[in-house]
Amino acid sequence: MLKFDYINRLLKRRTNGVPKVKEVYACGTGTYVGEMLVFCKKDLDSYYFISIPKNINRVIPIDKFNFAIANKIIELAHVLPSDVFKICYKQHEYNRSNLNTKKKETK
Repeated sequence: MLKFDYINRLLKRRTNGVPKVKEVYACGTGTYVGEMLVFCKKDLDSYYFISIPKNINRVIPIDKFNFAIANKIIELAHVLPSDVFKICYKQHEYNRSNLNTKKKETK
């Protein structure tokens, strides 16, 4: 019965279209085909992901993310355990800090 409740909650989350921390989305078509996007954080108009296996930060506008969910371009694949998510999030932050450093060096 516990598995059924868990699957039922996942199905309800899919219809909502708003990602939660630790969720992984699989890209089936388009530019990012074959990538798994781990949701890290949100700001006013964008969602921030880290792409697995490329370890590249991806910024996706909220309206484009909703379009991709509605048209099944990306789908919820999995919810990561906390310890695995912490590693992904640290990589996301590391990538972001290196990008900021490179911008400062070029100025």
